[in-house]
Amino acid sequence: MHTIEIPEKAITVSLPSHWDECTPAQTNYILGKAFDVLNGKMSIFDFRVHIFMHLANLKLGWKYHIQNRLGKAARINERIYHLSEQLCDWVFHKRKDGSYELKYDTVINHFVVLLEKYHGPTDLLADVTFGEFKTALSFLTEISDQDTDAKNVALDYFIATLYRPKGKDGKRVAFHNYIIEPETFKNVPIWKKQAIVLWFTYCIHTLQSTDLTINGIDVNFEPLFPRTTNNDNRHSGKTNLGWTAIQLDIAEAGVYGNATETSQTLLYDILLYLLKKHQDNEHMKKQMKK
Repeated sequence: MHTIEIPEKAITVSLPSHWDECTPAQTNYILGKAFDVLNGKMSIFDFRVHIFMHLANLKLGWKYHIQNRLGKAARINERIYHLSEQLCDWVFHKRKDGSYELKYDTVINHFVVLLEKYHGPTDLLADVTFGEFKTALSFLTEISDQDTDAKNVALDYFIATLYRPKGKDGKRVAFHNYIIEPETFKNVPIWKKQAIVLWFTYCIHTLQSTDLTINGIDVNFEPLFPRTTNNDNRHSGKTNLGWTAIQLDIAEAGVYGNATETSQTLLYDILLYLLKKHQDNEHMKKQMKK
């Protein structure tokens, strides 16, 4: 967190310095303005100032507005500009060509509920099934490859794969038991749906590259996700793994049941099984070389 202190007025203000420190309301506000920047509706300068004013809950009174109109508020404006540049620069990454890329690097799902009824996955896809993951990943590929109209359709299908009502047990209704028409989410702001895509792909990136602790076990799934050589696709979620083939292989082994039952198994359980098989194969290779 960033902290601003004004001792003479006994004021201390805390501002988030990363998405993980934001409240859902703050995330909504920041992302809404961030997509205005990406769509050319707002300059990066205005974005920083708006975000700083909002997060700091800074209210400028009528005296300031009069002075500003008279051109006598330059020192205040300069101070706000420098603070906004220093404290609100974490949202975007500046590319070498001078353009800006939204840096939505969080595994926290800040959009847990859409339309007050449809619930999404928990943080870092912890409750996503293998079938959900595989299907969402296929739509993610379509979102990346299609033109604008087809991309928006694929985007709605992607959201419909992950968001469903909760059942009597308090959990999301099973993916295979509840089909949602993608038109259901047509009134969800497109920037919010795009943010969910960025969140999903960053979760995949984290699974690909980060040491994790699952059920008290330290694991790293990187060997299961061959890296793309194109740096521009590092968060695309595209890998060389044939997920359908993997599903059929696991089903054939009967570890989690048939293909349908394998699809309904949690993604993490599947990944742990694949990692165990990978480690066994590596150990066998070493033994054979001796």
